[in-house]
Amino acid sequence: MSMRSRRLFTGASTVAFAFAAAACGDSSTAPGGEQELISRVTLTLTPTTGAPIVSFIEDADGNGPQAPSAQSGAITLTRGATYTGTVKFENRLVNPPEDITEEVEEEDDEHRVYYTVSTFGSSITVTTLDTDGSGRPLGLQYRVVAGPTTGPGALRVVLCHYDDAPKVASSTSCQGDTDIDVSFNYTIVN
Repeated sequence: MSMRSRRLFTGASTVAFAFAAAACGDSSTAPGGEQELISRVTLTLTPTTGAPIVSFIEDADGNGPQAPSAQSGAITLTRGATYTGTVKFENRLVNPPEDITEEVEEEDDEHRVYYTVSTFGSSITVTTLDTDGSGRPLGLQYRVVAGPTTGPGALRVVLCHYDDAPKVASSTSCQGDTDIDVSFNYTIVN
């Protein structure tokens, strides 16, 4: 597969985030497949009761010179609460917008979403809920449990693409190519 391009940006918030637009092949059997662009990453966190929390980061010009937008939609979590989460990857620079998440699902044995928590006084626990066809973690669906301490933190979301290297169920970080790498700020409140 061809090399994936990466871009690093610094957000206006206290947490720097990286946003890398990169490629996945259209088919797991087509070497070098057509490059795809991920211009928006959306997190949806649904509490056991109440309305879902939706937040996204968008890069309106894709691989262009402009930095991605600041995070849209605050992620405010209740201390000790549990949320069911989903992540969506899109190319919104085409009409109609392309749901890259569908490709990740179709090629689930070649992808995994990793979640890493950076704390600034508060913490969350993230557990992957879905698996690929071989029973290895996928990460499009997950559970978030807010810790007992209030305050800010950041959730890093990395979409990893395994092409030549095999996907390992026990890995805790991306061992393949990074398709997207972005961090969302969150706050835990009482």
